[in-house]
Amino acid sequence: MLFRSIINRPTTNRRRNDLWPKHPLSSLLTGYQCARHDEHISYGSLGIAAPPFGCAFSTAQELQNVLAVANEEGMVRLYNTESRSRPVLKEWAAHENAIFDLSWVPGEASLVTASGDKTAVLWDVRTGDLMGTFKGHVCSLKSVAFAPQKTAVFCTGGARREHHAVGHQVHQERWFLQTGMAPMVDTQQSVTVVLFQDEHTLLSSGAVDGTIKMWDLRKNYTAHHQDPVALQTYPYPGSCTRKLGYSGMVLDSTGSNLFATCTDDNIYMFNMTGLKTSPVSVFSGCKNSSFYVKSCLSPDDQFLASGSSDHQAYIWTVSDSKCPPVMLQGHSQEVTSVAWCPTDFTKIASCSDDNTVRIWRLDRGADGMRSSVGQANLVGWACPKPASETRSPRGPGVTPELTPSKSPRAESLGTLSSPMAASCAPSSADLPLPSSTLSTPPPSCG
Repeated sequence: MLFRSIINRPTTNRRRNDLWPKHPLSSLLTGYQCARHDEHISYGSLGIAAPPFGCAFSTAQELQNVLAVANEEGMVRLYNTESRSRPVLKEWAAHENAIFDLSWVPGEASLVTASGDKTAVLWDVRTGDLMGTFKGHVCSLKSVAFAPQKTAVFCTGGARREHHAVGHQVHQERWFLQTGMAPMVDTQQSVTVVLFQDEHTLLSSGAVDGTIKMWDLRKNYTAHHQDPVALQTYPYPGSCTRKLGYSGMVLDSTGSNLFATCTDDNIYMFNMTGLKTSPVSVFSGCKNSSFYVKSCLSPDDQFLASGSSDHQAYIWTVSDSKCPPVMLQGHSQEVTSVAWCPTDFTKIASCSDDNTVRIWRLDRGADGMRSSVGQANLVGWACPKPASETRSPRGPGVTPELTPSKSPRAESLGTLSSPMAASCAPSSADLPLPSSTLSTPPPSCG
């Protein structure tokens, strides 16, 4: 009964989640699993497997089960996560370079991709039509995000510490940089993540200084002849002596709490409503040795999920950061992007350098019973992380275990043409069984 009450609870009005009944959801986390039919290989336009870099669930009401995935070869693929027979809805070659991030237009059937070709592109996902190309960066785009509940304003972050806030008006066929939102440029470091707190406030983080900055977009930063001054700065809160940065940031549904994924193997939680600039909680246990590891929150803000360089995804209870996380095991390489379905608590997506995308689902068997999927058909399973392996935030002088970096891509490319259908990529029916990434789950995790 508990499981059914959770999956049937309302998923609208996220900002009023304090009215939702507080079930012991953490007891259900070990019920997440990935069946063989929910593991999908990511392909490039030539049919060669390529690592997926970003994934995101649609927020449009009629597309709430649709997951968009972008990969290193510039491909975008849409999955119907409720269809086993035809999971791939559409795919197209969006860029001729890697896509590092993507973001759905809030509530609409369109999305923006951010690429290593220095452009952001707006797409109609129903037709695959290119609706607009946004230029202005001088290096690869690493991050893209929309303003909350705003369909016409998004921001991008680039590899030379530049971030743009862009307004678009598709019906009038014009695009522009909004006044006061010109790029801030410093060749010393990259802007790894950009995020809107609200329509007037932008958050950005860098690759090497461990600093998060808050910008008031109502100011005209183009009037500054020197480096512009941020509204608020959140300095690196850890104890490592070497320079560190952030690979991901996510806000809760109220915009009050920021979760910043740091390359010191910690995720820092900042309260953005006061003057305090030190974190209120620290989540540890994962590994982060690249700038591809991202995090996300559950629809009710109660749980934090993250990728990890140790080939697993992790889930923490937000209200108890000292509680050991639950691990989603089964990937064979670094887990990068993760996405929690905003309308379905029981569904999580993960991307990995093993060239797969996985959909994790809560066991839908009867309460207290195992599902009928069977151990032989599982390629992923959940298991609590032993408390002895969950260390406290790293002390000074300790370096993380490094994983191989992603293969470099050329920065210079020609003009983009209209989207091409990936005619030579395998259809969903042609996908081979991913036996190379399958291992037998340990009995202790059953």
